[in-house]
Amino acid sequence: MTPLRYITTLFLLLFLSSCDFTPVSVGVWDITIETEQGDRNTTWTITDEPALTIMGNSELSVEEIDLAGSRITWSTEAWDFPDAATAERVNFRGTVDGNRLAGTVYTQQGNFTVTGSRQWALP
Repeated sequence: MTPLRYITTLFLLLFLSSCDFTPVSVGVWDITIETEQGDRNTTWTITDEPALTIMGNSELSVEEIDLAGSRITWSTEAWDFPDAATAERVNFRGTVDGNRLAGTVYTQQGNFTVTGSRQWALP
């Protein structure tokens, strides 16, 4: 490579690393969690901070969240997920494909399938 190519490549890499890309999972989602007691419907609001707010029977704010490309993972303590009498650790692993979200919630009570569709994207 010529010195000009090195400089151009370096400049392009520096420029791209300084760009603020919005993760594909950012937005408001209609979520269905399949449980043995029936489906639970919630709304997830995912921001690029990243942060997650789950609205259902109650509101749950999740701060341990990782948005990497099309992947989304989070972990939190929850009281009623889906029917726990005490707080327990809840983990989620999933992916986003366009306006569809799919994954699994892992709890001490078992694992639950999660599906969702985007209501709208956040700016």
